[in-house]
Amino acid sequence: MKILQVIHCFPPESMTGSEIYAYNLAKELSKRHEISVFYRVNNPKYKEYEIIKGTYDGLYVYKINNTLRGYNTEKIYKNKDIESKFIEILEEVKPDIVHIHHLLFLSTGIISEIKKRHIPIIFTLHDYWMLCPKGQLLRNNMRVCKNPLNSNCFYCLAMSLNIKSLFKRLHNFSFRFNKPSEKGSVKLRGIYDGVDLFISPSRFLRDKFIKFGIPSEKIIHSDNGLNLSLFKDAGKTKSDKIRFGFIGTFIPSKGVHVIIRAFNSIKGNRAVLKIYGKSPVNNGFFDYFHRMNMLAAGNKNIKFMGMFDNNQVASVFKEIDVLIFPSIWEENSPLVLHEAILTKTPVLASDIGGVPELIKNGENGFLFNPGDYRNLYRGMMDIIESPSIVKGIRYNNSIIKNIVDNGVEMEDMYVKELNK
Repeated sequence: MKILQVIHCFPPESMTGSEIYAYNLAKELSKRHEISVFYRVNNPKYKEYEIIKGTYDGLYVYKINNTLRGYNTEKIYKNKDIESKFIEILEEVKPDIVHIHHLLFLSTGIISEIKKRHIPIIFTLHDYWMLCPKGQLLRNNMRVCKNPLNSNCFYCLAMSLNIKSLFKRLHNFSFRFNKPSEKGSVKLRGIYDGVDLFISPSRFLRDKFIKFGIPSEKIIHSDNGLNLSLFKDAGKTKSDKIRFGFIGTFIPSKGVHVIIRAFNSIKGNRAVLKIYGKSPVNNGFFDYFHRMNMLAAGNKNIKFMGMFDNNQVASVFKEIDVLIFPSIWEENSPLVLHEAILTKTPVLASDIGGVPELIKNGENGFLFNPGDYRNLYRGMMDIIESPSIVKGIRYNNSIIKNIVDNGVEMEDMYVKELNK
C-alpha cells in the first residue's frame, strides 16, 4: 500500500505527543508499506510555501514551508496556496489512502482535494482544533470553553499570537467566528463528510466530537500505540529525596504554574521538582517560560532540566519517583501518562478530559482538581510524609497498546476503507 500521512509537525523539527505517535506509526507501517509524510515547517531560509523533499529515518518526507508571512484569518482553516502545493504531492505520491493527524497551519481544503481523487481518508483526532483555533478549548481565563462555534474566539486567539501586526486582521475573525453556530456547523459538516473514518484516542474526545456533529458511526475509539522497546529497562535510580517530575511543553494549558505554586508551598529539603520541556515561541502568555522561572526563583529544589530525545525517555523516568500531570485543558490521551504506566511511575494527575481513562485514582495514581494547586500540594505532601503509599500502586501495562499491534490494527482499517 502507498500511505500518505499528513500532520502539522514531524520529527526531527518537532517531537511532542502527536508527532511522536505519527512517526512511530509511520516507521511500523514502513516495514510492509510505502510511507510518505507531508507536514509543515517554519524556516525563513526557504521561500514561502516551498516544498522541501527528502527522507527522514527511511521515510519519504515532503515539507511545506509556512512561516505565516502574509497570513490572514482566512488562512487559519483554509489556505489555497497550501492546497495547490498539496495537489502536486498527491499527483507525485499517488497514495492508496491518506491518514491525517492534524491540519494546523495547513488547510482543511486538503480533504476535498483528496476526495476529488476518490482516495479514502482516515483522520486521527489529537485535540480540538476542528472546533477551536487554539486546539484546546481553553479560554484566556484558564476555564474550559463549553460552547465553541458560538464563542468569541478573537480574544483567545489574539492572546496566543505574539505578532502585533495581526491584531487588526484578527478583528474580522472575531465577527466571522461569532456568527450563530449554524454556519460553523455547515462548514464542519462538509469536513466531516469528506473523512471516511475518524479515530479518537480517548472515549472522552469521541463523545465530545459526536456532540459537535460527527456521526457516531464515523468515529471510533482506539488509543495510540507506543514503541514498547524503549521501555525494556525502566528501573528507578536511588535518591534520598522524593523526586517529583513534570514532562511537557511550557504553555499555560499544561499547568506548569500549578505545579510550581504547589511545590513552593513545600517546606524543607525532602523533595525536588524536575521540570523537563520546551517553550514554544508563541504560547498564549508571551513570556510564560520566563514567568515560570521567576515563579521558581529562590527555590533551589526546583530544577529546569531542558529537553531530551524521546528515545531516551525511559532514562528520564529513572530519575523521577512521581510524575505530576497538572494540565488544565480537557486532554485527549496524553503520551506522557502512557510512558508513566510503562515505567511504573506513580502519577498525580488532573482529573480532567481523558486522563481518568488512564489514571485510576488510588490504583495506578492519584487525581486532583484541575488548577487547584492547594489540592495538588496536599497530594504531594501525602507522598512526602508517607512514601509507602506509592508502594500500593498497581500497574497494568496491558492497557498500553504496542505500536506493532497498532500497526496491524491500522492496516485492517485501511483495507476496510479501500474495499468499501
